[in-house]
Amino acid sequence: MARFESKIIGIDLGTTNTLVSYYDEIAKRGECCISREGGSLTPSAVFFENADSYIVGMDAKDCAILYPDRTALYFKRLMGETKKAIDIGGTVYSPQQLSAFVLKKVVEDAKEDLEEEVKDVVITVPAYFTSAAKQATKEAGIIAGLNVRDIIDEPCAALYHIDSIQDLSGKRVMIFDLGGGTLDLIAAEINDNEINEIAIGGDTRLGGKDWDSMLQKYIRNRYLNGRTLRPDDEQDFERDIEYVKKSLTGRLESRMILRDDALKIPVKITRSEFETCTKPLLDKVRKTIQIFMDDLIDRGVAGFDKIIMVGGASRMPQISELLRIMFHDTELIQKDCDEAVAKGAAVYAKRIAQKSKRFTVRQSFTPKKLNRISARSYGIAALLGDFGEKKICNMIFKSADLPASVSKKFYTSIDNQKKVNISVYETTAAERYVDLDDRMLLGNCELHIEGELPRRSEILVDFNLRQDGTLTVEGREPKGQTSVKAVMESRALLNAEELIEQKNTVNKLIMKE
Repeated sequence: MARFESKIIGIDLGTTNTLVSYYDEIAKRGECCISREGGSLTPSAVFFENADSYIVGMDAKDCAILYPDRTALYFKRLMGETKKAIDIGGTVYSPQQLSAFVLKKVVEDAKEDLEEEVKDVVITVPAYFTSAAKQATKEAGIIAGLNVRDIIDEPCAALYHIDSIQDLSGKRVMIFDLGGGTLDLIAAEINDNEINEIAIGGDTRLGGKDWDSMLQKYIRNRYLNGRTLRPDDEQDFERDIEYVKKSLTGRLESRMILRDDALKIPVKITRSEFETCTKPLLDKVRKTIQIFMDDLIDRGVAGFDKIIMVGGASRMPQISELLRIMFHDTELIQKDCDEAVAKGAAVYAKRIAQKSKRFTVRQSFTPKKLNRISARSYGIAALLGDFGEKKICNMIFKSADLPASVSKKFYTSIDNQKKVNISVYETTAAERYVDLDDRMLLGNCELHIEGELPRRSEILVDFNLRQDGTLTVEGREPKGQTSVKAVMESRALLNAEELIEQKNTVNKLIMKE
């Protein structure tokens, strides 16, 4: 029996690290591929040596201090928010392109490990990602030349991994996923054949990177008094900060040497100091969980059988202590924190392979069906009555079962109107009407009308939220007199021409390597 039969790999495209995985038919579980540098983790970092050359991974991450203007880090946080991530000699790279460089690298590494080329992938995304961010992730895969078979929420991927090694049938669980850049929460109920999502929460701006930054600030204020370190010393300082944070997981104190010109300043940090200086971040975690639980309690869900902790930052003792305080009667499961998401993506990929006629896969293990819900609500800007206030009118609501489709009527305002402008919003509100907020704008949709319609002709606008959480908007003229075409314009997503152009730019740069 071959160890890799599904021919679909899982990719955990992380804020700080990226991992690739496959379902091992011999071990009966997801396994991570080993990169060329050794180990399963590849830093999600891109360094441009010049306009024609780049590197990805640890070497790129090490260049961040010496060459900050040419090094891209944490660009996952820009997905779905902007088309501009870094400017290299007048060439602007999008978060999608930077992610594509990382994807290209890790897939090539997987090719060597698996000894075969693979183009079909499942990519994980934060559960609390916006629809635009999820679509941008798919665009990154396309730019990298991959066939993105599906995207799956990171906590659900982790749940697939845990369920494959410890059957969770009959349990209600919460997946707590604190990674390098994001916090995700999912509540799910599992039966013999299905995983049913019941709630999604989180914070896309809260992760282990923030604990690093706050510890850095504390040490600078206490020991440096505003002095600036030389670039080489700064690089060592940032590495030591990450080491101190990790070492305090298993120890009550840790030490480092802070170099400042000719001086060497010994620094001792206790776990208590670390937890005190990062308390505002723990408070944000507590508040996020409380909001999540308030939503669940309103729906009659008061607790869980198990809490599954994943993500490297979830190892910090302050996190498990908080969860024990908030859920004192609940079992905490902490396995493969760094690799659980990637390994679970491989388990999910096996399910996709089993459903496909393209592959012949032995039925030795069948992953459960995943029934998803929406993490957010989706609506349009509309007037409440002819002279009313303009509000966001939600059409698809948070926690709706996916896929979801809703239609709403609009009317042309003049004879022979050729275009209708619609502003599409994405919110976390469960109410029908929400105050306008530009930060919630997903994009502007133009309905182009062909034909001659009288004033107040009916136009139907269809919202379709796919299984993977990406949104499409369509327009229909129900009487069939004319056709209506919907075009979504986003500040962060790529149109067809941009997608081809950015793919060509990436390919040209890769060919020069």
